[in-house]
Amino acid sequence: MSDNDIAALEALEDRRYAAMLAADAATLEELLHDELLYMHSTGGADTKASYLAGLRDRVFAYKKITRDDQTVRVHGDIGMVFNHMQADVVIRGNLHHLDNRLLAVWSRDGGQWRLIGLQSGAIPPQAA
Repeated sequence: MSDNDIAALEALEDRRYAAMLAADAATLEELLHDELLYMHSTGGADTKASYLAGLRDRVFAYKKITRDDQTVRVHGDIGMVFNHMQADVVIRGNLHHLDNRLLAVWSRDGGQWRLIGLQSGAIPPQAA
């Protein structure tokens, strides 16, 4: 695990989240692996094509995203980014607040990091 790889993945995550907020499908097209599997906290899944189509067609639109508690691990050509994300997103016309833990898996192919997997899990409300 090199500090350069960690810094590169942190920068790519910043770029990915900025592209999500800006609905910048061209940047996401570049960052996402062709074999992406994006697992949502609802249990639904998207491929690269379906995720980009949803963004382009405004099926979902990110309004605000904050992240914290980020840890990056690199093992050879696999990078894993763990974090806590909160987001306000309009999904099919309805505003939702997400409070999730995420695992973003990046694969280095031909020297380029691409997001190949994402697992999002909702943090349940605290029991009273």
